[in-house]
Amino acid sequence: MLEQFIKSYWNYYLELEHQLLETKRYVEFCISNKRTYSVEYLKLYQAVCSEIDVVGKEIAQWVNAEFKSDEHTNIQKWGYEIQQRFGNIKDMQVLFNGDQSLQPFKGWEYEQYKDKKNRERLRPANKSTNNVIPWWKKYQKVKHQRIGLISQSTNFEHANQENLISAFSALFLLEFVFIDALKQEENNTSIKISNSDLFSIA
Repeated sequence: MLEQFIKSYWNYYLELEHQLLETKRYVEFCISNKRTYSVEYLKLYQAVCSEIDVVGKEIAQWVNAEFKSDEHTNIQKWGYEIQQRFGNIKDMQVLFNGDQSLQPFKGWEYEQYKDKKNRERLRPANKSTNNVIPWWKKYQKVKHQRIGLISQSTNFEHANQENLISAFSALFLLEFVFIDALKQEENNTSIKISNSDLFSIA
């Protein structure tokens, strides 16, 4: 499974990262550019977050063989499953470009509860917020209504450098912890894995 994951997912992550590196030719990676947005950032933002959704569902199914995903499976459902095995992911930090520390899943925790009809539901364990991952919430806005032609609202500016880098760090972290778990499960330390050029575990 490890070798297949590397070929199907990690190599694709590296290709997306290469495209992010290409944008540095035009906009430097720095805090003062964090609000800069563009069509290139938009394309990458949507691609990376879509891949997070795909990878998240794959990991959830590995954690729980009974987990089934469909078009209604959202981040709460697959996130809850992942947190049963990788509960510390919310505390893990990623280093970007050698000097910027990020915590992409900070506060990311779901809990089960029963609704009024006694059905099991999921909700953020942190009740002080409706969504504990700001960059994911912004992605949903960009995805569902980039430009409101009638309402005159715009979410295009959310496809900025800050949100894009946060999303990248989340995808990197998800894949990193899963690859590490597969290595241990298969006792496989010989397979060659290309390193990220931008991200590392802090």
